[in-house]
Amino acid sequence: MAFTPPITRIRRKVRKIIRGPKLPLALTAAIVISLMLTVTSVAWYSLDGSSKLDLSRPGYERERKEVLSNETQQTYDTASPINSAAINDFLKEYDNRAKELGSYGTFSDGALDDNNIQLKGQNGGSATQ
Repeated sequence: MAFTPPITRIRRKVRKIIRGPKLPLALTAAIVISLMLTVTSVAWYSLDGSSKLDLSRPGYERERKEVLSNETQQTYDTASPINSAAINDFLKEYDNRAKELGSYGTFSDGALDDNNIQLKGQNGGSATQ
């Protein structure tokens, strides 16, 4: 039996693996990549603080009940004909919703002013300079 250097044996094994069936190698690579991505995403989810905001997790039943509102949105019959009573009901609901949205303030060009979004520095120059 002749002596073969370890490098030669390793090369032969690598060639055998490369020339052999590719499906097991591809499946193994896919599983390893998916596990790495899963571990990364779970770590990111927990380290980023997103897990603290997730109310679907067990143990947050009380908080979920606080978030759920008892207010039901009015639905409209789509099969009946449109008459003045239906239009008045819709306009009444529309006005109520518009008033609720109006309480948040308006979004105008002034809202994007450099002073409002604090882009101007103390000396009057741009904060990004």
